[in-house]
Amino acid sequence: MEKARIYTLFSSSKGNCTYIKYGEDEILIDCGASARAIECSLRVLGSSLNSISAIFITHEHTDHIGGIATITKNHNIPIYAPEASCSCIYERMPPEKPIIPLVAGKAVELKSLAVCPIPTPHDARGSVGFRIRAGEEKIGYFTDIGHLSENVLRGLSGCERVVIESNHDIEMLKCGDYPYSLKQRILGERGHLSNELCARLLPHLASHGTRSFMLAHLSEENNTAETAYNESLASLESSGYDVNREGEKSLRLCVASPCGICELK
Repeated sequence: MEKARIYTLFSSSKGNCTYIKYGEDEILIDCGASARAIECSLRVLGSSLNSISAIFITHEHTDHIGGIATITKNHNIPIYAPEASCSCIYERMPPEKPIIPLVAGKAVELKSLAVCPIPTPHDARGSVGFRIRAGEEKIGYFTDIGHLSENVLRGLSGCERVVIESNHDIEMLKCGDYPYSLKQRILGERGHLSNELCARLLPHLASHGTRSFMLAHLSEENNTAETAYNESLASLESSGYDVNREGEKSLRLCVASPCGICELK
């Protein structure tokens, strides 16, 4: 049975972009890197911006829309974004290019994929994650979430593969060089998800059917891939799950690269 191909191309506070291909559809979630960098990554995967069916924006922060001006200038790709974010995004786009507002809980039906936006708690005008249906499979994509809201939990429940934020180690952040106001923003209810909260979530998702996790949107100043991975690994193993071992019931766990192609298998 055909499965969706899922790759993070960029995943950090400097830029975010994820590529998903299934059936006749190829989509991007966010386009926070430059158009040139995104094109180079897509070519490695045998694709290009010319093949993209649609771009789905999570919210209007620069690390999620940084490449949108050049992409929309040179390509006629439908852009979907939360309605509250549209006015900010329009400021970066050619005036004649429309944005299609997303309606929370209402799936966008493409030829092969259905992409449903779910509201997320983040300090943006509009912010969503996505629950994606690819044939019989459900895929969850949720980053930039200040806490585990009921919307987030419902959106992720039952997804076989999940991209989930594991942004910062709390002690690294508290002891780091960020200004106090920025630390409070990140730690707040509309900030970013810590390693601790992410790790606590994973066994719950595994008990509801998730079999593969990718930790994403790691802070390059307040986290490391090893720190995030080890905290989630310990949480899953203490709950009785085998991780990255041989066997049909073993769970997969990996960490997205800040600037490099990573596959969620």
